[in-house]
Amino acid sequence: MSNNKWNRDCKSFPGIYACEIMTSEGYKDCSECQFYEPIGKKILIFHFGAIGDVIRTTSIIPEIKKKYGKDSKITWLTSKSCEFILKNTPDIDEILVYNPEIHLRLSQEEFDVLINLEITPSATQLANITNAKEKLGYLFSKDGHPKAFNKGAEEYLEIAFSNYLNKNTKKTYQELIFNAINIPYNKQPYCFKPKINQSYIKEFKNKNNLKETDKIIGINIGSAPRFPSKAWSLEKVKELIKELNKKYKVILLGGPNEIQLLPKLKEIKTITNDFNNILEEFVSILSICNLIITGDSLALHLSITLNKPTIALFFTTPPWQIENYNFLKKITSKMLETYFWSDQYHEDLINSISAEEVLKECETLLS
Repeated sequence: MSNNKWNRDCKSFPGIYACEIMTSEGYKDCSECQFYEPIGKKILIFHFGAIGDVIRTTSIIPEIKKKYGKDSKITWLTSKSCEFILKNTPDIDEILVYNPEIHLRLSQEEFDVLINLEITPSATQLANITNAKEKLGYLFSKDGHPKAFNKGAEEYLEIAFSNYLNKNTKKTYQELIFNAINIPYNKQPYCFKPKINQSYIKEFKNKNNLKETDKIIGINIGSAPRFPSKAWSLEKVKELIKELNKKYKVILLGGPNEIQLLPKLKEIKTITNDFNNILEEFVSILSICNLIITGDSLALHLSITLNKPTIALFFTTPPWQIENYNFLKKITSKMLETYFWSDQYHEDLINSISAEEVLKECETLLS
């Protein structure tokens, strides 16, 4: 039997290679280490859905630390596409990326608390086999459908089951999630801290002749492919830009999903971001805007993270589920109820908010 000492419950103990402290200090084993941080509660969070949902769910992290102790270890299981978000969120100690092998690990490792905020079978089935003393959120029931571990989590699930309840339960997403983990909601902000690439900003400004004195408005034309009617009509965007160009600098914003729209945008006289840019570059361009106009999309959550004055347009998704945070102005289509959560393209719907309405709010927010 070895006489070496290993602090297996230390936050810095990786288990399969020497930790950075031991390597840099030249320690033989953990007995010499003065930086030992024993783990209190082990918390495991499941959330690997849409990037925007993961961003707004980061608001629970400080409250989890308060509830379970500063010495708690927070492990978050997510998708590869959301890994960037969590790497830039304080107080997350370990990030696991979902893959088939994760089932084997979680069926053997032990945790104090599991928080599963996903209702998909891949998450709820994994929640069932995870070893945790306390479980909050959602499990996979024997009837083949998701079920709540705790009473506080029931409301979010029932809203998913019923558009009627969704329309009539005027609670924000965060309020529902905080209820699901039995923690009071007090409009806690997002905790994601996006990395801003100053070199990329400088190059972008020089290329587009943008000055520090310019008032810049960013207009995001993107939306998730699953909900094509989340995005505002390009014709309305063109109308608005024509008016905004008289006083402001306008940046047309989009991502890889919007590349196919580029031929339709050639006639618009404005600055355009690189639609092939990575998330860090996209956030960096958002950071230089004085005002952002967007549909219910990832850009909306990134704008909220940056505390930017924002005009959010809602066509088919519930505006009440987005927290205002005192700098967000919502404009809701009068056709929302007719097309509530529609995943189809409706031309009348995307044209149902006028350029004049948006222009009026722009002037108010920038005056």
